Amino acid sequence: MLSVPFRFRPALLSASLLVLLAGCSTSAQHSTASDTATRERETRPASAYPGSGQIQIPFGTSEPTQAELLAERQRQSTTQGLIPEGRTFLGSIPCETAACSVQRVTLTLLPDGRWQRISQPLVPAGAPRTDAGCWRPEPGTRPLVHLLPLRANGSSASIASFSMQSPAVLNVQTLGTRTITRRYTLTIQADKDSSSALQNDTSFFCPAR
Repeated sequence: MLSVPFRFRPALLSASLLVLLAGCSTSAQHSTASDTATRERETRPASAYPGSGQIQIPFGTSEPTQAELLAERQRQSTTQGLIPEGRTFLGSIPCETAACSVQRVTLTLLPDGRWQRISQPLVPAGAPRTDAGCWRPEPGTRPLVHLLPLRANGSSASIASFSMQSPAVLNVQTLGTRTITRRYTLTIQADKDSSSALQNDTSFFCPAR
């Protein structure tokens, strides 16, 4: 067994103590760093970790449900924006009375609820007649447009009604008290003069709907 002289033993003891202390210090530093990292992970929001395994779905990107699609179709088919601008329709349709059998009608509708109609009897031929009033919408898959007389006196009875087949085509539903069973239509015209004339007419206005 190797014998160490007595004079070197204190030096070796001191060196051993320094190595032991250094090892303890390094272990404590690693432990402190590990504890700090653990606390940061626990307090940091999960979204800060892109690889956390959770699927992040951004808002507003999901497909609409059937109920939402149906609600949107119903909203679009209501009277909101039914007549967004002045429009004039033209067509040959039956007469309201027995005075004639066929008439050519020019119908102008405005977004503010006013309408004007020029009726020209064709069979037999006769003088044109102009009337006006307020139109009332009725919601539906094919919205209805009811023409009310200028002085309805509280009555909701229409003098004519049309279903909107498309923004450019009106199907005749009723004329006076008659229900029209055959298909008669009024189609949109590139007629800005009739709309402008009715817009400039200040003789009557319709209540806000």
